[in-house]
Amino acid sequence: MARNFIIGTAGHIDHGKSTLVKTLTGTDPDRLPEEKERGVTIELGFAHFSLPVPGGGGDTFEIGMVDVPGHADFVNNMVAGVGAIDLALFIVAADDSWMPQSEEHLQILTYLGIRNFVVALTKADLVDDLEFVTEILADDLQGTVLEGAPIVPVSAPKGAGLDDLREVIASTLAGMPSPRDFGQPRLAIDRAFSPKGVGTVVTGTLVGGSLSVGDRLTAFPSGLKTHVRSIQNHQSSLETAVPGMRTALNLPDLPLSSKGRKGVSRGHLLVGGSPGEATLEIDVDLVRASRPIPNQKGTTRPLKSNHRVFVHHGSGRTQARVLFPEDIVLKPGERSVAQLRFDQPVHVLVGEHLVIRELSGEATLAGAAVLDAHPARRQFRSERRQDFLKRRAADPGDLLLLLRSHLERDHFVPIDELTRCLPFSKEEIKTALKKLTKSSEAVSPSERYLAASRFWKDLIKKSSRIVQDYHSDHPDHVGMPTELLKKSLGEPTALPGLFDTLLEQLEERNFKVADNVVSHNSHSLELPPELEAPAAEILATLERAGLAPPLPADLQTTASHEAAYRFLSRTKQIIPLDPKVTLSGKVFHDTIEMVRSFIEEKGPATASELRQHLDTSRKVIMPLLERLDRDKITRREGDYRTLI
Repeated sequence: MARNFIIGTAGHIDHGKSTLVKTLTGTDPDRLPEEKERGVTIELGFAHFSLPVPGGGGDTFEIGMVDVPGHADFVNNMVAGVGAIDLALFIVAADDSWMPQSEEHLQILTYLGIRNFVVALTKADLVDDLEFVTEILADDLQGTVLEGAPIVPVSAPKGAGLDDLREVIASTLAGMPSPRDFGQPRLAIDRAFSPKGVGTVVTGTLVGGSLSVGDRLTAFPSGLKTHVRSIQNHQSSLETAVPGMRTALNLPDLPLSSKGRKGVSRGHLLVGGSPGEATLEIDVDLVRASRPIPNQKGTTRPLKSNHRVFVHHGSGRTQARVLFPEDIVLKPGERSVAQLRFDQPVHVLVGEHLVIRELSGEATLAGAAVLDAHPARRQFRSERRQDFLKRRAADPGDLLLLLRSHLERDHFVPIDELTRCLPFSKEEIKTALKKLTKSSEAVSPSERYLAASRFWKDLIKKSSRIVQDYHSDHPDHVGMPTELLKKSLGEPTALPGLFDTLLEQLEERNFKVADNVVSHNSHSLELPPELEAPAAEILATLERAGLAPPLPADLQTTASHEAAYRFLSRTKQIIPLDPKVTLSGKVFHDTIEMVRSFIEEKGPATASELRQHLDTSRKVIMPLLERLDRDKITRREGDYRTLI
């Protein structure tokens, strides 16, 4: 059985990263002619090797290596290569020790949340007192994420120490969990090309979930859809790739980006499943390292609101503005919640890590962890929003904390929204939701939604009271119009799906909803005493008139008659067919039976034949037949009516 991991190199220029990778893997990661000529890594390089799992009974670690440039001019390429690594192989030359790019690479890895390291002390054969050099290096690493990491002296050209390095790498990997699979495959593209006759091919490190041939993907930022024709991992064809694999995908229906044409290129992101939308703003926990980077004045400058930066995410970078909640001037060693407002949409998940650099490319400024992947732009500085973000910043990887804070902020949440913005599987979220409902912190008013218990209980109680009060104030009304109830409840009903779910819940609590009206089952229409006489007069007039009724206006000669007319209409004791024709309920239902009997006996009938049979006028027969068609009693076929 194979366990897949990605190792990335890091370290100062000319400290031997590429040489060590070539010695470990047998593959030269420097593939460009310019790299060969200059002896400097410019682009990302890739290689592969296997190691036995200690005590694994034949199991292996299948390791993809990402070699990054160490030169200060190519830090952008370095960041693009280490965003998805599982373990960093930090390279420090024994004859040079800690250097400016050593520090910058360390800060970048720290900002990206990398926590697993092995330090390779290269060129160990070039120093006289290796033990002293090792001690000095260990002192340099105090107070950093590299503190306590194993330091392995090696000399790649001579092969010295390589077996020790392999053993340390294997033992370190053995103590690490396999890359997470939470059902949301994501591949940050670090190469994109189009071999003749093949179509688009992209490569990257797969994280978040498995990918199989035939799977559908969405490309960001373009939003284009595509499907996987074939998959390779280090030149071997696969049916399925798993997290922790260097992965090449053939995507024949997705073009390469070009001027005026949407497509994919390095820096873009492919996402499987049903991803959420990309966004132009995200809320983050932003932190600045306290240690300065030598030769980079920008790392010591205060960071202010509205400062424009490059935000590195995955293999790409996007320009953005930093917005702080107050007039904060963020200095080295400090942290704050912040909002990043992008020039181009990005697709992120809560908890993902970002690197923030100067637009000039001359300095690495800060790192950030995503706290909210789809925040509202407005009211970022509100006290409620700040409390929400600060609570999440305590631990963006705690699922229960994320769910609780989401519920406290929004009160009512579509469950599929949680699965699209959080880096957790549907099963993990389902299990966590059960804990919240069991502890009475949350309720599931339907399979699709989750609500904060107190909020939902209060909303049901308030809705019930509003409807009951409406019945008291309007005893002659069938019920309360649903739109009026929605308006009375105010702001909460703006949440997608909430009001429809609320109506469903009311129906389970002795309410009924029909014809856009909600009423309690105990409600019975009451005719106010002062309207009894006008109502009786209207009914008597219409029943005497039969199918030759007076105009509705003639029935409503006073305010009392108007109110009585509305009551009789709501209670269906009279049936308005159109603005000029109203029948009594009894006449209307008797007429339906007469129409049924005639068509059953004579067959399909014209409006003229039915008018003559009913002994009425065209003014009455046409709206009557149209009403019967709407009520699905009859159906018009040409000039004839038939029964349904």
